[in-house]
Amino acid sequence: MRDGDTESTSLLGHKYQGPGRNVRRYLTETVDVRYAPLTLLVCCFLVGLVDAATYNSWSVFMSMQTGNTIFLALSTANLPAGSDSLKWARSGVSILSMMLGSFIAGRVYAAVGLKRRVTLIASFLLQALCIAIAAILVGTDAVPDTDATDKIVLLAIPFLAAQSGAQVATAKSLGFSELPTTVLTSTYNDLASDTNLLAWDNPKRDRRVASVVMMILGGIGGAWLAKSTGTLTAVLWLGAVVKVVLALTWLLFPAEAGT
Repeated sequence: MRDGDTESTSLLGHKYQGPGRNVRRYLTETVDVRYAPLTLLVCCFLVGLVDAATYNSWSVFMSMQTGNTIFLALSTANLPAGSDSLKWARSGVSILSMMLGSFIAGRVYAAVGLKRRVTLIASFLLQALCIAIAAILVGTDAVPDTDATDKIVLLAIPFLAAQSGAQVATAKSLGFSELPTTVLTSTYNDLASDTNLLAWDNPKRDRRVASVVMMILGGIGGAWLAKSTGTLTAVLWLGAVVKVVLALTWLLFPAEAGT
């Protein structure tokens, strides 16, 4: 084999593939998503973590857009009484930003293939970057985390809501409709209407129950972390770090059989 060759013929007639080609092949493999629910359950935790803290600071959700839709409707009558005049804008920006994140993610996934290892890693790293940008904005006091009436808050909301939209698009595209990672209304309904609710072997029920538990735990964690630190920054940085860890875990997933 000549120096610098990435591929040559051995004495046995087999081709030697250099490390670069092996890495490329590994990253472009289609992953086996049987264990993906574990990743999505951590995403449920993150939704609870971030939404609890952002609602406490800015009175707006980054993921739970049903609540923001009601806030938007109430604002037309200047309700709730005593609420600030910017609440409609925060809710509207969050809704539109989440839709934009879902729109972009869905089309990228359709174009390049969601289940490719590199696609999933890149998606989660970009989501982590969005949270980190919001954390920097709040941490440097460019965006206040104690004054929701300041219009500059609208600068940070799109990053958090858009990454949440990409997260939802990921969950749905992976085929786990019982784990949308953001909405619990349908989860509660699906649990109650499940005719096999008490069956011993019911993976979808188990995932739904786990998603509720994880979101509650995330909300509790976000509330107490925000209270103990007195700032939103710590919650956002924790969210960004966890998203990076989730991105790297895709390296551990086995390849789908036949790829």
